[in-house]
Amino acid sequence: MKDGATREFLPNGITFIHRYNPELPIVAATMFLKMGSIYEPTKISGVSNLLQSTIIKGTSSRSAAEISEEIESVGGTIKADSTYDYSEISISISSKYFEKSIEILADIFYNPVFPQEEIIKEKLITLAEIKSRQEHIHDVAEDILLPNLYGREHPYSKLDIGTYSTVKSISRKDIITWWRKFYGIDKNARNIILSVVGDVEFDAARDVVLKYFPQLSPVALPALGKIRIDQKEGTIRVKKHFKQAYLMYGYPAPEISRESIKEYLSLKILNTYLGSGMSSKLFELLREKNALCYETSSYYPTRLLSSHFVIYIGLDGTKIDIAKKNIEDIISGLKTQKIENEELEKVKKKIRGQYLLDHQTNMRQAWYLGYWEILGFGYEYDREFVTHIYDVSPEDILNTAKTVFDNSPTIVEIMTSYVK
Repeated sequence: MKDGATREFLPNGITFIHRYNPELPIVAATMFLKMGSIYEPTKISGVSNLLQSTIIKGTSSRSAAEISEEIESVGGTIKADSTYDYSEISISISSKYFEKSIEILADIFYNPVFPQEEIIKEKLITLAEIKSRQEHIHDVAEDILLPNLYGREHPYSKLDIGTYSTVKSISRKDIITWWRKFYGIDKNARNIILSVVGDVEFDAARDVVLKYFPQLSPVALPALGKIRIDQKEGTIRVKKHFKQAYLMYGYPAPEISRESIKEYLSLKILNTYLGSGMSSKLFELLREKNALCYETSSYYPTRLLSSHFVIYIGLDGTKIDIAKKNIEDIISGLKTQKIENEELEKVKKKIRGQYLLDHQTNMRQAWYLGYWEILGFGYEYDREFVTHIYDVSPEDILNTAKTVFDNSPTIVEIMTSYVK
């Protein structure tokens, strides 16, 4: 990971972040927008995902094939994604063609046509993805957990790609309306961030961005506010046609914010401690020591609104009761005993190593700079994150564990209805 990033609030309203890296003749540019499923009305849930899937499929001057050909013919790549909290478009290309890449990005930004045939294709792909979740027991458990953990009106209660019924009903007009709502500048919010990393110097990159993004349309981002969680505590038991059983424990957990940063970092450490790889506590105690499961892990996603901490285990149905006792013993231990300093140091080193390894390419460096900026922490937090991980004490982790795991969980228990 390289130092030396610079940020400037450009006169066109874009937050421009740049890091010069001349080691390879490659430049990566990632544009982040405050557009995601947390802003979507229920009836068009998934519209952000469809918009991003089709925005690179043609402009008023280029077809989808021409966009791909222009980028790929010079060794570049382009992709667009959407998540719950933000959306992005990324381009990686030879530095020789950096200006061309920004010109194409601007064409996509200003002049998408959202071809109906491409919308139909992307809707079919999304519908297949939603339907295929019923074939994977982890996805089935998660799709039961989240509406019960958050309440069905919360945006995190459903997939960020939408539901089967909403995706089917979204029209081209809905997509265009949504594009007009977000692809511009809000005078009250820095909602468009462009991060550039690679073999192009700051002034040159800045001039190119201003050349192709001279002015942006005004938009008014929807206000989010505080969205209430309506958790259903206790156990939801279902039977499904899988050969194995499954347990999933879900706890409401803090969002990422300046106010909750110590808790956020503590939970990131706890997640690695519990669920990262074969050296994790869940794997060690549930699988290696007690032979209770086929798989086990945990996750704690970064969210702008309230997040969740999840522990899951795939196992034989005859072992559910003993597995639940073991999981609850592990959780109880987290609330009553500090993690040993030596063990905590190993976990922090693992987080540091994984974080630095994920910065090896210009594309990932550009992504992280924009990611921390869009979350409201500023691009500098890309350097500060690891330092702040090391500042977390055993007492911080214990206090956070008490706060989070003293809450009653939502538990999904899947038993098999499979008959040989």
